[in-house]
Amino acid sequence: MSDTPHAAPPITRKPLTPLAGDGCVRVVDPPEIAITLTPDAAEISGLRLIAEADAARRKVNPAG
Repeated sequence: MSDTPHAAPPITRKPLTPLAGDGCVRVVDPPEIAITLTPDAAEISGLRLIAEADAARRKVNPAG
């Protein structure tokens, strides 16, 4: 175990870009490691995920 502290990841200001699939939501630009988002980027990412989740559900179960 190393005594060297790990540097905090840089703060990401760009929100994630999710895309609705058939019954799934894909996030096309996640980094390979954990990220730290600004409050605005986190909020926008969350809203985008919710909207794409709704679109993915409608693709699988269209109304009407």
